[in-house]
Amino acid sequence: MEREIISATIQDVRKLFIFKQHLYGEKLQGTFRNKMITILRDAGYIQWDPVTVVAPSHMISIWSRIGYFKAEELEKMMWNDREAFLHWVPTAWIVLTEDYPIFHSLMKNYPDSLRSGWTSHIEPAREFMESHKDLEYKVINHLRQGPANTAQLSGYGKKEKSNDGWSTGNEVTRLMFHLHMSGRVMVSGHSKNQNVWSLTDDYLPEWTVKTEFTYKELERRTAIRALKALGVASEQDIFGYFIRGRYLNLKSTLKDLYEEQEIVKVSIVGQPKSKSMFLLSEDVGRLDSIISEKGENEVNLVSPFDNLLTLRKRLKRLFNFEYSLEQFVPEKKRKYGTYVLPVLYGSEMVGRIDARLDRHAGILEIKSVYAEPGYEGDELIADKLMNRIEELANFLNAERIVFGNKKPEKWSNYLS
Repeated sequence: MEREIISATIQDVRKLFIFKQHLYGEKLQGTFRNKMITILRDAGYIQWDPVTVVAPSHMISIWSRIGYFKAEELEKMMWNDREAFLHWVPTAWIVLTEDYPIFHSLMKNYPDSLRSGWTSHIEPAREFMESHKDLEYKVINHLRQGPANTAQLSGYGKKEKSNDGWSTGNEVTRLMFHLHMSGRVMVSGHSKNQNVWSLTDDYLPEWTVKTEFTYKELERRTAIRALKALGVASEQDIFGYFIRGRYLNLKSTLKDLYEEQEIVKVSIVGQPKSKSMFLLSEDVGRLDSIISEKGENEVNLVSPFDNLLTLRKRLKRLFNFEYSLEQFVPEKKRKYGTYVLPVLYGSEMVGRIDARLDRHAGILEIKSVYAEPGYEGDELIADKLMNRIEELANFLNAERIVFGNKKPEKWSNYLS
């Protein structure tokens, strides 16, 4: 028997999404460790990216959620206490060690576990690993003596052009990727912007659970985790969010979850009903409270690789906001700039800034500021944006903020 379908507005769905991502609502309390555990349990992951035009993207993503913290706190949690680790899915994520069984289950079946979202990479990965057994032996033997960075291992391989689309340069770099994906090695630290590698069995803490799930159980768990992070989501949203397309039969998994009353169906007012939208049953009450909730909107800045931006079609559907990583586009073709941070105001995307940190001079340069249509005249947003930029500068240890000339006219008096 078909159950009642819950109705919600697009505004309610947006608010629930950013609430789930800890970008809306009450700020997290407690130690850095406790805040990070909460974020990673709820959002599933934070994407890792080391590019430092402003700061590494993962650092900005964490700052957006908890405010000021010290890099040493994250390093302690990851490399010393080992309560979180870095794993490629195949994009690089910070995830909780308590979630190791999920990733262990994918590792044990690599490369077949790449599944439908990455099918074209399965055979090249298998062929590379089969043809580089001697190199694998040398690298593993080296790591048995202790951790080593990529440069220390690169002498075992030769330079080559990548055929898998994921890596270039020395073939050791490619091998480490595949050994990492298959669970043989782990990143155990960073030294001079290089990964430090260790054997997984040497690095993981003794308390790590290494259960291997069946693929049916794995898909069930990861679909639930995706919905926990997304709120209301389509099958396509779930497929692309947690474990990034590595599902075998998500449609069947969602059917089972619905029949077991773990999830409900949601209809979004004013949107086509051709695609089913889902919500965890346990979050129905949270959606109801979001609908009635009133509060003051605050401005936040979102990093280029933030979970909020990962699913571009969802971003357009929920926020009517289009975003691309223009740092990978030739300069003359860039519309907004090199390293662009979207501006979130309450549950609305209201603008974006192109920023750069000059570490030597201690200057946070805001090269340009853009308002989304309809927000150019909102001076309250401009005022709050300036406050948030000042907080970002403090986080980055910048002594001054310098603005370029490109900014909305009515925002100019506040952004200076």
